[in-house]
Amino acid sequence: MDELLKWIDEIANDLWHRFRAMALVIDQAQRFVPMPQGTESINEEELWLQKLPDHPDEITEIAKDLVLRAFHTASDSTNFLILEKLTKETSVAYSDLMQATQLHLLPVSERVNDLIQVGLAVKDVQTGQVRATKAAQMLVEVTESTTVELAEIILKKMLDLRKQER
Repeated sequence: MDELLKWIDEIANDLWHRFRAMALVIDQAQRFVPMPQGTESINEEELWLQKLPDHPDEITEIAKDLVLRAFHTASDSTNFLILEKLTKETSVAYSDLMQATQLHLLPVSERVNDLIQVGLAVKDVQTGQVRATKAAQMLVEVTESTTVELAEIILKKMLDLRKQER
């Protein structure tokens, strides 16, 4: 149970960073957009980010959407292959991801961008290399552990059924 709580905490913390980045972009855009001539500037109370703490239901919906989008993106078999590769190495070049997935640069780049967008990968702008976030590491760990457990259950149950048939 402690391991599950650790996984949940790691995933939630990485997704918090994704939320924070998106919220700051929205906040900056709201503050930057020039107001039409003859209207007053935006009042601080009208800013979405300022009002958000007063709407816990909206926060819960946002959190659910972030989690589900991350899980959905990770559950694609090719994206998951990329995540596995990223979690096994400190950082990975696009050429290595192309080789692992048997895809060309554009589809690999799009998939990596999807993983970055949902908070499962980070790209080093200077080197162009990609690495997994803690959330990605936890998702891969959970998937691999569950896969091993399920395979053991299936094998045991199938052997039990075979014994019953004899």
